[in-house]
Amino acid sequence: MPADSNSLDDAARQLADRIAAIPNLHGPLRVEFHADANLAADSTWQDTLRQELEKRRLTITEEPSAPLLKVGAVETPTQLVLTASTRVGDRDDVRIVAVARAAFTAPALAVAPVRIARQLVYESSDRIMDASALGSAAEGGLAVLLYRNAELFVLRLDSSGAVKQTVSLAAANLHATRDPRGELTDKAATGEVLLPGKLCEFTWTTGDEPRCRAKKTEWRTASVLTSPCDSSNWKLEARAMTGPRPISYKSFRTPPRVPGSAALFNEFPGPILSINGERDPGSALIVARNLHTGNYEVYKITLVCGN
Repeated sequence: MPADSNSLDDAARQLADRIAAIPNLHGPLRVEFHADANLAADSTWQDTLRQELEKRRLTITEEPSAPLLKVGAVETPTQLVLTASTRVGDRDDVRIVAVARAAFTAPALAVAPVRIARQLVYESSDRIMDASALGSAAEGGLAVLLYRNAELFVLRLDSSGAVKQTVSLAAANLHATRDPRGELTDKAATGEVLLPGKLCEFTWTTGDEPRCRAKKTEWRTASVLTSPCDSSNWKLEARAMTGPRPISYKSFRTPPRVPGSAALFNEFPGPILSINGERDPGSALIVARNLHTGNYEVYKITLVCGN
């Protein structure tokens, strides 16, 4: 819930109110702070939170046996987010206060304003395992790895999403499975599909049969995008959660840049199945299952400047 003011101290007071409202929570409490680097350097809001908890009869102690209250502070390009979590009986309770970055009056914020632009580029009732950009990112062509009736196919799509060519990967001799996995890589006139224990190579030339061979499987590492705003790097991560799962983007900055990290969050309509970095370092392709429609969808996400 957005905070009602632009002061981090006021946000700490609101968080204290929400902590005090947790049913059956009693002091004394042992408080543990986890904050981004530049927020951790300013202890004023931490002192405010301690004082406000004391006012609400939740005393603070260093006793190791006391109930633990974890307090976090994260800076994103659009918000400053304070969280508090504790365990009461057999349940975990979490309280959140978010302050809009645009209204925040701190003298220095570490992250240049950046946001995620998302575009749905293709969807199918057949299972989409992976997607890869064709040619330059500006051309907009797409290759899609599809699982249909226990067989694999690679589709070549034009920039409008129309299917221009279908390549069967029957040579992969893939056994029927409930959770098939594969990764598709475009190599201009040819392509590769990495499967568990094997690699299949194909061409876009009509009549050429795909060739498969045994290969140790090494799945792709996490994709990293570069912000066009300040050249910071953003690692793409799919968070495991029950129900629809959001994908998050965490920035890992290296010296001599501002220390610490930040995160952007973008919620998709279902679980993330694959993430494939584009040729353009500022964008990537995401495959997700839409739990509302049952379709499999390919999205292009791009980092752009501005709130």
